This record gives sequence, structure tokens and C-alpha cells, in this order.
Amino acid sequence: MDVIGQSGASIELYLFQRAKHLQYHCGDQIFLKEDATGFLCAIVDGLGSGKEAEKAAKAVVEVIGANNTLPNISDIVALANEALVGLRGAAIAIWRGDWDEQTITYCGIGNIRFYLLGTDDALIFPISSTGFLSGRKQKIRTQKFQYKPGSKFLMHSDGLTLAGVKRYLFTSSSVEATGHCIEGNVIDIPEDDVTFLVGAFK
Repeated sequence: MDVIGQSGASIELYLFQRAKHLQYHCGDQIFLKEDATGFLCAIVDGLGSGKEAEKAAKAVVEVIGANNTLPNISDIVALANEALVGLRGAAIAIWRGDWDEQTITYCGIGNIRFYLLGTDDALIFPISSTGFLSGRKQKIRTQKFQYKPGSKFLMHSDGLTLAGVKRYLFTSSSVEATGHCIEGNVIDIPEDDVTFLVGAFK
């Protein structure tokens, strides 16, 4: 799956996803929503792969969708954690961009990666909390970063192995061209679910 999108006038996106062994069920799930105040984005990676991993990840995404207007993303993550009782666990990376403040508030639990070019063009790479959502009590922390118009970002599940991340974000190439370049690192029949999202703030 490849998606190239220009949502409103605030953000440009390129989304890529390919399931493990090209199977029907994908344990990686994505949530994207933009409104007048900002942009909410999440990648959820159900543990393992296949139908049960997909079921867990979809349960998290459904909770995010139902509670996307909550002001604190830590509250959204806490509710998503509760939804996984009796299901496989899931890693999550979720962030909210605020158009007026030009900030990103980020929360990550597990091995999903997020990179952002900050206001001084330094590469920001927040460290996610260890573990995964499972229904058990989980420490949830958020981090806040500033961005500027033109800042690029990259977010990906652990199915993507990518060396030299800086060169993909510092390039003057379009988001679409950058996405195609990153896509070249994904094998035709991957050994794990692969999802990545590259974008730029306008």
C-alpha cells in the first residue's frame, strides 16, 4: 500500500505499508486525523504478525479514533492499554502536532521509531519507553518538541531497517521522492510487517 497525501495546507504525507510475507492480515495499523487545530498520528504494531496481531493493533486504533479529541495523548494511550486486556500486546507511537504553537507532543512505548528535524535542523529522536501495551499498568510519558515550516519527519515500525536516517530528512527532495527512496529499502516479500510514514510540515 502506498498513499501520497496532501491534507489541507498544513502537512504533506507519504505512507507505505507491506504485510509480512504479503499475507492478508497486517499487524501494523495506522491512525491519521487532521483538523483546524492540528494533526494526530499513530502507528501501532501488534506483537507478532497475522490475524491476532492485527486484532490487537486494530483495538488500539479504534480507541484512538473514539478518543481523539482528548487534549492529553497520555490519556488516549492509557485507554488504549485497557483495551488490550485478553489480547496480544502492541507497541505504539503517537503524536499530536499543534498548528498554532508549531509543536509536537509525542508518546512512544515499544520499538516504533520517530525522527524529526527540529527548529535548528538538528535531528530529534525521542526514546520510547520500554515494553508494550498489554492491559497491565504501564508508565506513560510524553515529550514535546518544536518544529518549523518545512520540517520533515519519519516514523516507522520495526519491520523497516534503515541506515543513515539523516540523509532522508535533510534532503531537499519532495516528500514523495523521499518516500520512494525509503521504500527501496523494503524487500519484495518482507519477513515482518513494514510500515513507514514520511512527511513535512508546511
